[in-house]
Amino acid sequence: MLKPLAQTFSERFAEWATQSDLRMADQDRAEARFTLVDTLACTVVGTQEQQPVAAVEAALFGQQDGSVMPVGGGQKLSLTGAALVNGARAHAIDFDDYELSGSSHASAPIYSALFALAGVVPMTVDQICDAWIVGYEAIIWMGMAMGYRHYDIGWHSTSTLGPVGAAAAASRALGLSAGQMSNAMALAASSAAGLKMQFGSDAKALHAGLAAQAGVQAALLARAGATANNRLWHGKYGFASLYGGEDAAGFDDVLCTMQPGRALEKFPVIRKLWPSCAYTHRPIAAAERLHKRLRAGDEIASITVRMPEPFHRVAGFFVPTNDAEARFSVSYCVVVGLLIGHVSPEDFREHRFTDATRVRMTQDVVLDLYDLPKGDAGDIGPSTPERIVVTLTDGRVLEEVVEHVPGGVSLPMTREQLLRKVADCGCSTDLAQAFLSVDGATALADTGMLSQVGHA
Repeated sequence: MLKPLAQTFSERFAEWATQSDLRMADQDRAEARFTLVDTLACTVVGTQEQQPVAAVEAALFGQQDGSVMPVGGGQKLSLTGAALVNGARAHAIDFDDYELSGSSHASAPIYSALFALAGVVPMTVDQICDAWIVGYEAIIWMGMAMGYRHYDIGWHSTSTLGPVGAAAAASRALGLSAGQMSNAMALAASSAAGLKMQFGSDAKALHAGLAAQAGVQAALLARAGATANNRLWHGKYGFASLYGGEDAAGFDDVLCTMQPGRALEKFPVIRKLWPSCAYTHRPIAAAERLHKRLRAGDEIASITVRMPEPFHRVAGFFVPTNDAEARFSVSYCVVVGLLIGHVSPEDFREHRFTDATRVRMTQDVVLDLYDLPKGDAGDIGPSTPERIVVTLTDGRVLEEVVEHVPGGVSLPMTREQLLRKVADCGCSTDLAQAFLSVDGATALADTGMLSQVGHA
């Protein structure tokens, strides 16, 4: 007979996450604001992409009017429909942030759920930031329990961990009790799904929307009194065992080691400078540096990319046939960086990735793949560097090695880079700058941030 646990993972977490004072670092709310600006910009720019357009049509089927405006504008939807559409927009061009504990896009599902809730639940700036922090913490500690193996064997963590993080955040925003939040997290675990095999299709962006939708729905069910088995995280048939396999640390270990309120310190948000898969970013950085070293008239004879095989397994497309594949093609992204010197959202339009010169050069890229060092956690860092070698027709060889990802822990996104990204996404830099310094007691609705409209 199983011995009852004194506290399960979700019970222990919710006990911390429902306190009035989360006892977190002073910098955490500033990080949450920075992240809100970044995520909102990604959501607005994704408004007219195929995935959220399909999500809007699906959410409106059989419906006349909703009550919640999704971020980026359009027709009002139901609360859960707006969460779905927000998430699909936020992740549509793969420009949103990610984290390394669970290898997930954390903020897209969390803030998408919160943006939808903000349409019916008044929040201050501090309140939405605190709710995001709670959701981010949930994902980080779940990631610690699951380990990289969860992602490596084929699960899309945004779609497995995301619903639980979104449920925790929504529970905080709704003012639920610790018991209700714990139930919401466990209910959301029943929506944990999504395979990396979907990468390169519309389903990947929809995963973020489905996670946001599931999180909101779970929180509303818990608010209405629905319960769940809060032991589901633990044991032979529990979440970690089924989704992570033998290599997962498990939630029993996390109960002993997690430090609620310190997730951002241990696993800072990684924000994107380019709208493509995270595993293309170091190669892009190397290619853009090499572009600056090329002279007028130089002709490229060959391009070799050395990178970890598991990273390429994710970003594994070669010559792309659609924009989603282009965002997951290291070869294509490197070619653009070398040719243009700056990879932008425009480079993932059809007329760009079907350009004859780009296609020919992408076909000729040679990949030199290597295994992760024994025991490596799978982080993008110095233990798994990437190298781009360009040989010119005159015999010269140019080489760049990149260890740290731009926008990551060692090279965090600057305020200037954030504002440039905001402008590139068609959002107001004036509103963004004002939001970053506004009093935390200000009503979120009064900041104007959520009223920005996306354009084709």
